[in-house]
Amino acid sequence: MGIADFLKDKVSGAPNWLTLPLLHMNRLGPMSFGPSMIRFKKSIPNIDPEEKLVDMVNYAIRHVPYYRDRYKGLSIRSVSEFENKIGFIDKEEVTKHASEFVSELACKIPHVVRSTAGTTGKPLHMLIPSDRYITEMAFVTGAWERAGWDYGIRASIRRKVLPKGKDFIVNPATREIIFDGYRTDESYLRKMRDVLKRNGVTTLYAYTSTAFQLLKQFKHYGIDVSFLKLALLTSEGVNDMQKRFIEDEMGLKISSFYGHTEKLIFIERVDSDTHAIEDAYGFTEIVGADGLSAKAGESGELVGTTFYNRVMPLIRYRTGDYATVTDRRIEIGNRSRRVVSSIEGRREKNLIYRHDGTTASATAFEIHDEHVMHVDGLQYVQHKPGYMVVNVIKGANFTDVDEAFMIQHYGHAMGGTEFVSLNYVDSLVSEPNGKTLTVINNCNFNRQ
Repeated sequence: MGIADFLKDKVSGAPNWLTLPLLHMNRLGPMSFGPSMIRFKKSIPNIDPEEKLVDMVNYAIRHVPYYRDRYKGLSIRSVSEFENKIGFIDKEEVTKHASEFVSELACKIPHVVRSTAGTTGKPLHMLIPSDRYITEMAFVTGAWERAGWDYGIRASIRRKVLPKGKDFIVNPATREIIFDGYRTDESYLRKMRDVLKRNGVTTLYAYTSTAFQLLKQFKHYGIDVSFLKLALLTSEGVNDMQKRFIEDEMGLKISSFYGHTEKLIFIERVDSDTHAIEDAYGFTEIVGADGLSAKAGESGELVGTTFYNRVMPLIRYRTGDYATVTDRRIEIGNRSRRVVSSIEGRREKNLIYRHDGTTASATAFEIHDEHVMHVDGLQYVQHKPGYMVVNVIKGANFTDVDEAFMIQHYGHAMGGTEFVSLNYVDSLVSEPNGKTLTVINNCNFNRQ
């Protein structure tokens, strides 16, 4: 058990007058995550990805029924053998044969169950080692440190509903002040600002869409939060509109990374066009439609293989997410890392169907000039192929000129302005876990 877990057990449910002092007393820094995490973090530069890959694949063939039946007697010695002899799997295959993906040694390894968000249909229930936080937080805190985080107090705003009468709760173990993610009235935001200022908080920890909306509201009400310097954004990508507002206009540095519940791939956002693959986290492939590695300039599906889950190892797992390959590499932590120029999550869930029958990713519809700065939120909705409704949260400076521009912009992309309409809303549609959807597709193609 890490020190953070010990503290959390001791203060769970304690009142803020007690936990706020504990929050400031916790100066343990990385020690909050335990000595095991620190030891592993120090070992990362020496990890050999090929050695990890070969070890895990051979372990799976020996101890996991699915792989043993499929590759009985096979022994992998290199990446090239792995690519030539091991086939792909996907969520559908794992869901269909879930019990067969569990290692026969799982009963000897403490583990927990985690479920995917279910954005591609039925959720996938994953078995994850109980101590997975050791490796996970080593990579996450490493990315946060490189962005400037010094283990200081975080303001956590992640669509959490607080108990009645509570303006915030405190977790001194993780050094978080947790606010209600659904309260955005001016009175509450001013209380939030005062709490942050009084406690020396300079870091936001939130979903990207939540941070964007919160900062927009602070600006709308004229609440000065210039003391905020860093946004640790999770679970959602960062689009151009969000980047321009959070970083360029509000002055917060963004730290973000690509990851998923299956915990196979970790890609750190360096800037809008530079995303660095962490090869010590898992074996990452970017695969084209032909099943071969995508070349520089091409988009391919992200395929991952675990290095650290011996309970339910996933080997060559197609994520359904896509990245654009480059021929660039970047030095991070004295190691050279591959660079991708963009990441597109759940492509099939972010496609928009044009009137001519073709499709395009939602990223192709983004606005890249001053008009986007007058909008507090955008969301694309399709009830019928070829027609699109754009949910729009108006910003304070939104005018008829912005409306006309948006109709023309989206109309051009869809094949005609008659195929586009704007729907002004106060909030965007979110999933039960609080993540905001970019595209809502209610098309019933069987009836077209």
